[in-house]
Amino acid sequence: MSEEKTEVQENVSDQTAEEKLYTQSELDSVLNAERVKFEAKLAETEKLAAMSEEKKAEYLRGQFERTLAEREAAVARRELMADAADKLDAAGLPKTLSECLDYSGREACALSLERVSAAFENALAEAVTQRLRGRTPKFSQVGATDAFLDGLGLYNNK
Repeated sequence: MSEEKTEVQENVSDQTAEEKLYTQSELDSVLNAERVKFEAKLAETEKLAAMSEEKKAEYLRGQFERTLAEREAAVARRELMADAADKLDAAGLPKTLSECLDYSGREACALSLERVSAAFENALAEAVTQRLRGRTPKFSQVGATDAFLDGLGLYNNK
């Protein structure tokens, strides 16, 4: 029975340790952020209340068009990102290179894709060349022979 109580007490103490405690400055910053949002909504509501029906309709239509344009831009950006990832994958390049591309437009994306692909391939080729270059073998003795070359008869040690 006492073992069960200690287990329960440990679980309770673990749960309280996981709870996040906020400092006064953190609470103040959260409350200030919420106050700013509230005041912005209040100002928007007061602004709409002061407008005539015609101006209000025009204002709301403009907001709707801006929101629609933002959504269309986000969809276009996602499409460009997906196309770029597919092109990188087809070229055998890592998809993570898509994070380095410019998605401001289709032409800019294509140009940045070409540049990033070329830069990556050049860097990869140079790294492979460096790895394959290796080092020159050194002989420790002046008259040392190589068993392989001896077997081929390239040394005359007679």
